[in-house]
Amino acid sequence: MVPVICMSDQTHLTNFSGDKKAWPVYLTIGNVRSRTRNSPSKMAIILVALLPVPPKFTSKKTKTRSAQRTTNDEILGAVFSFIFEPLEDVTKRGKEMNCSDGKVRQCFPVLAAWIADHAENETLHGLKRMSCAVCEVPLDRLGLDAKEVHPTRDYQKYAAIEQHYVNTGDEHNSNVASLSAVGVKMGRNVFTGLSRVEIPLLFKPDILHNIYLGLFKHLMQWIEDFLKKHGRQELFDEIWKSLPPYPGFFVPKKAYREVTQWQGKEMRNLGRCILGVFASSLRRPTPTQRSPFRDAIRCVRALVDFSLMAQYQSHTEDTLGYMEQYLSEFHRYKEVFQEFRTSKKTRQEADANDEQLRLNHERELKEAGRIPAAKRRRLLDENRTERTDRREEILRNKSHFNFIKLHLLVHYCSHVRKFGNIPMYSTDVGELAHKVQIKEGYRHSNKNDASRQILQYYGRVHAVSMRLLTLRALRAKEPELEGGLFDDADRRYLDEMSQTRHPIQLTATDGTRPRKLLRGRYRDINDFKQLSENLGIPVERIFDELIRFSRRSLQDADRLTEDTERLDRMPVEQFNQLQIPVLAFQETDVFDIHHARTTGERSFRNGASRNDWVWVAVGTTNEYGALRGNLPGKLQGLFKVRDTVTDGKVYRLAIVQLLQAQQNGGRITDAHGLVKVLTRRQTSTVTDEFWIVDITTITGLAHLIPDGDGQWLVNSRIDLRTFNDVY
Repeated sequence: MVPVICMSDQTHLTNFSGDKKAWPVYLTIGNVRSRTRNSPSKMAIILVALLPVPPKFTSKKTKTRSAQRTTNDEILGAVFSFIFEPLEDVTKRGKEMNCSDGKVRQCFPVLAAWIADHAENETLHGLKRMSCAVCEVPLDRLGLDAKEVHPTRDYQKYAAIEQHYVNTGDEHNSNVASLSAVGVKMGRNVFTGLSRVEIPLLFKPDILHNIYLGLFKHLMQWIEDFLKKHGRQELFDEIWKSLPPYPGFFVPKKAYREVTQWQGKEMRNLGRCILGVFASSLRRPTPTQRSPFRDAIRCVRALVDFSLMAQYQSHTEDTLGYMEQYLSEFHRYKEVFQEFRTSKKTRQEADANDEQLRLNHERELKEAGRIPAAKRRRLLDENRTERTDRREEILRNKSHFNFIKLHLLVHYCSHVRKFGNIPMYSTDVGELAHKVQIKEGYRHSNKNDASRQILQYYGRVHAVSMRLLTLRALRAKEPELEGGLFDDADRRYLDEMSQTRHPIQLTATDGTRPRKLLRGRYRDINDFKQLSENLGIPVERIFDELIRFSRRSLQDADRLTEDTERLDRMPVEQFNQLQIPVLAFQETDVFDIHHARTTGERSFRNGASRNDWVWVAVGTTNEYGALRGNLPGKLQGLFKVRDTVTDGKVYRLAIVQLLQAQQNGGRITDAHGLVKVLTRRQTSTVTDEFWIVDITTITGLAHLIPDGDGQWLVNSRIDLRTFNDVY
């Protein structure tokens, strides 16, 4: 069995002028591991065809536009019939194929998935706008809770009704009317008639277009209106621009309102921090704000948590239960944003009603004649309150959540139960393929009859790339084989084409874990005095804390001397970077590299200084509540000291300004579900200004969101690893 996975999506070819588009169809197979299949460098996705892009409508006449739509649908159906024709013959009878293990098997390729955004699915499945490709949900039920079950689409039944209509021409048949009622267009489904294909199962949930570019964009519009209503926009922007760096996280340089265009990368970035930023901007509410603020935070939290769970590579019934719970909570609390889910027509109606009410109030005041100033002010306040309440009532009654991207979340859990996970079928891969397989070919063409040149260009690029992959594989096996499998010309070609890159992931071999490494040594730091001057910390304080570290963390045989004169003679090296291997989430042998940087007062890359937040393991997993024995701290310095007094043992140490958990001991109690940490209090006898710790206790970078008055929220939604650990 060879599951055939196809993907399609229209893309722009021109950036600055013109409106040229391409509509590519890509193909891969399910027998390849998803990690390999979704890696562009593995060349597991091939370009099959460029579909004809329908021309724009040039006439406003309904009859002309309808005729053009019919022509477009007929051409699209003919092209897909041409594409599927060779696949149909092999699907029925099978074909002997050479497999990568050297064996020959009878293979039956069957179309199993079509990866596309919702608009593309509507076109290919022959559905009306706002129709689900999986179930027959009515348009007025799209925004309801996920517990409501709708009938699965029966495309064979639709095809039989259409065929009966073609044979009889009976437009008044009740069955024909039933197709329109469930959002089906006559004769528009390009998948009808394919052998062994279950059309409802071709649809795959799309995190990129459905959640990031769909729901998160809607959510941010609601949040902006919510913040504006309660006067919290300035605080939100201030927190937004003060976010610290984190691996894979792009630190915002502008306020959210100043960014004009949001793409998938930016919306994915937003999903990693929006909960903490929103919760911090709603701190210290008034008594009347407390309830709506709490519901708004819970709504945002539920959607963010659902999106994170959807990215898991493997699931259990517990994790699926969490997904269903988060979706139910989102539907439960989304009403707090309902007044901001308004159409242009509804807003115009509310404005007209408000204007009429204002005129009525002015006329009533004029008719009342002269009245005392105090009473006049009271009447004006009452009128203003009435107008505000009436406007909100209209917006609330006329607004709704009936849009398709909200409904599609219902099918995520059922998809996982059938196919394993959601990232396996990601439109991100198609977006990357556009750049390599389509847009590069267009840029290398002469822009005349570009489609053929794109196909020819990528055909050559694909052949050369596959040749390169083969040579690399043979080169890796060559030491184990007798004689060379390729000649000197192949070796020279491989050396020329190979590029040296810094990997962001490491693979452990033989069960060994990559080591933490100190990088970026300062050439002018050789002793504690120079280290003290560079860090701005008195050398006596460094010695005191070094002795405390020795007593607290080292065995008797490994402890440093407590004689400050002898400590002063030890050689010291200072560094500005610590490379920390962090085991990737749901992996056993893949490590992400966190680069923790500390520059003190010095600038970092011609900008401000940088001293990162890091996690420090200072206790057992039963301590500090949800933090599980870890505390965040700001990295103030990295140094290495050699104990020349005894056996020359080397200590690799870090200076960290540790924070402490809130008085509740790190437990999650607030609506946002985030742990709050704060600056350590200092007494007259004990100071916790900084600690010295071994670099082995630093487990990775932390992401903290300022919450005012020396407090921070631990952003446990920054990545899947932190989400799973700090919860």
